[in-house]
Amino acid sequence: MQIEAISALTAAGAAILGVPTALVVGMRQARAAREAAEHAAQAASAQWRNNNRRDAAVAFIMAVEQALELAREIRPSSTVLDLEPGKQLRQDLRKALAVVQLEGPQSIAQQAEAVQKAVDGTLSTVMAEHRRIAPTLALRAAAQEGDVAALALQRQLNARSAQVDRHLWQDVVHAGVLTGRQASYLARQHQARREGRLADSRPRVPFGGLYQSHRRALGDFITVVRGHLDASPLYR
Repeated sequence: MQIEAISALTAAGAAILGVPTALVVGMRQARAAREAAEHAAQAASAQWRNNNRRDAAVAFIMAVEQALELAREIRPSSTVLDLEPGKQLRQDLRKALAVVQLEGPQSIAQQAEAVQKAVDGTLSTVMAEHRRIAPTLALRAAAQEGDVAALALQRQLNARSAQVDRHLWQDVVHAGVLTGRQASYLARQHQARREGRLADSRPRVPFGGLYQSHRRALGDFITVVRGHLDASPLYR
């Protein structure tokens, strides 16, 4: 009733001032239409922004999933793997994070930054470990396949106190079993062990625990994103 009373008083005042009632009504309708258009534009903008944020979050989640699964594949591998996909995935993960940072909000971006940093660090570490053991894996595989040069070198390396015949290093390189760089690396490692300067080393990354930790962090990120979308009237 209050609105009707105000409208009646407005119309009466307009009549007293000589302003046609139809003009007053038209002005009110125009203002209402303008406000409705503004609200619709704001709603469309908010929906567009939330859709972008949702898509950015989905792309980031998928990139994290791929990085984690590749790390899990690399970690226990007993054969030499191509690590180029790992390099590409690290780049994809950084790009996905950049989109999340661009779209916001800050709460989601901060959560994504923490996840990306942790997952990228783990993937980088397992890739580095695999590079370190790749020469040993390659030599072992060639020896198991019966390569003469690889078998001879493997026997001398197994006798850890023995001095390896330098010609054997050349033989495995010429046979294509190892690259010159890999052979030099293994030679230095063997010499260091003979001199007691290098203990037997195994991968130091507690991958199982890290993997589960990263999974939980990804779950927390998903919760934050869902909370943001649920808080938007567009998703209620």
